[in-house]
Amino acid sequence: MNEELQEPQPPTLPLSTVQKFLYGFIVIAAPIFNFSLIELMKPEWQDGRFTSYLYLFLLPEASWVFFPLLLYAVLSYLLLLWDSEQFADSIIIRLGIYGGTFLALQYSILSFITTFSPSPVVLAVLLAYSAPLILPKLYSWLRPQWDKLFEKYRLAMIIIPLIILALVLWGFFFVLAIFGIASPFWSFLIAFQASRWLWKHYETKFSFAKGFGIFAWISAYAFALRFNILKMFELYNALPTEPPNCYIATAAANGHPRFVGSREVTLANGKSMRVNRQLQRLKAAEIALMGVSGTGHRMMRKIYDVVGKQLAAHIHNPFLADVSYLLLKPFELLAVFTMKFLLSDIEGLIANIYIQNHSKGQPWNT
Repeated sequence: MNEELQEPQPPTLPLSTVQKFLYGFIVIAAPIFNFSLIELMKPEWQDGRFTSYLYLFLLPEASWVFFPLLLYAVLSYLLLLWDSEQFADSIIIRLGIYGGTFLALQYSILSFITTFSPSPVVLAVLLAYSAPLILPKLYSWLRPQWDKLFEKYRLAMIIIPLIILALVLWGFFFVLAIFGIASPFWSFLIAFQASRWLWKHYETKFSFAKGFGIFAWISAYAFALRFNILKMFELYNALPTEPPNCYIATAAANGHPRFVGSREVTLANGKSMRVNRQLQRLKAAEIALMGVSGTGHRMMRKIYDVVGKQLAAHIHNPFLADVSYLLLKPFELLAVFTMKFLLSDIEGLIANIYIQNHSKGQPWNT
């Protein structure tokens, strides 16, 4: 009996249905989440820091030209998940996944550099980056331990998750921010897994179509990179040359001078403003936060720029400014108490803020 020779069937992508849905969701959500988060961390003024340039490079206003390449990569990966037997053989789909792997690596590195600072935040970022690698192994180890503890201490094992849930909800936005920063790296791991599989089973020989596709993708990438860099410098030059003010504290300093302890000073740009000890202390606290955690400062400043401007706009007269001064007192005292643990000469720093030129009026009321 003659047996007919059959061609070997191409392998299918070794992923379960749950993995396909999860990976598909990540590659779709990661770019959206990451770009939305970067928008909140936009620098506020020309501070000269390298990371400020990187934030502007990553902003959607500057990097939108990369969006077609990202969309091409995402669609290619989704089609591969949908039917790997049909689409893995297409050089167009494979090139999209290879390019997406490179782009995910690029944004992983840049996102990490922008958040890397000598502060506790970097530890959280490192944990978020390594989570896909260590969490499955950690779960496999903890599951048997958890079952044993639950049999012995059932009540405690019910209370502990509730406490953990409360802590997670309390730090919900912080957790989202940290994992939003790491989301490009998660996408890179997913795309790299698919790229390795495709390279192993489908890249057997080089062809003209493959070479032309690589050349076309590199050309598009080079154009997008050049545009992105030029737009980055344009956005940086459009930023203010001086840091923004403390809106509410600045308005509060316009209260009755004897009550709020303010006086008029002339700034380096020739403009005049009323400054008191409270405004100096709160500005010093902001500078200290900027030094300890640049990422945390940008996120808090972004929120304050929206809320502070609206509240300060309603402080029209000295009486309302006096009330604002009293309401800010607890925050002022808390700021001073915290800064004493961070800086040795905190009073010297406070005394020099805004007072760098000739001032008008009497000495500070203390």
